[in-house]
Amino acid sequence: MPGKDTLLLLLPVKRASDIIYGARYARRLQEWGIKVNVSLLHVTPAPPRQAKDLPRHGAGEHHALDLATQQMMHEAELYLSRSHIAFHTHIFAGELLFTILDTAELLGCHEIVLPAPRHSAWPRHFSGGLAGKLARGSRGTTILLANDEGVSSPVPA
Repeated sequence: MPGKDTLLLLLPVKRASDIIYGARYARRLQEWGIKVNVSLLHVTPAPPRQAKDLPRHGAGEHHALDLATQQMMHEAELYLSRSHIAFHTHIFAGELLFTILDTAELLGCHEIVLPAPRHSAWPRHFSGGLAGKLARGSRGTTILLANDEGVSSPVPA
């Protein structure tokens, strides 16, 4: 269990490349002498509700998704491990916004770190709308955007 002098970060991960932003931010903090502990979070869609006694369909699809998720989280773990950053991993099913906020609160995280938007025509999944919604819905956790160099910025209002 991290001490009270440790900054607890929640890094939501949609794809393996998302880890670079938060990990570089965490490493930058460590270089400044700040102890950090990272919680990786991947949110999967909630399983569809099934009526009682109906056969389950698509079990193979869920298994493939689980394998892909496990591989992605393993890559993220390797990246953090090589960076000498303490971490834990969490995979929860549910609605993205509320699952991120609830997990941050449950784990006592001080900051939620999302990838900053890249300068391209395609918006990133965790940037923009979601970051703003997280900032509005957060009950005391700071929401930050980190670029690929680990430099953070607040969520634009």
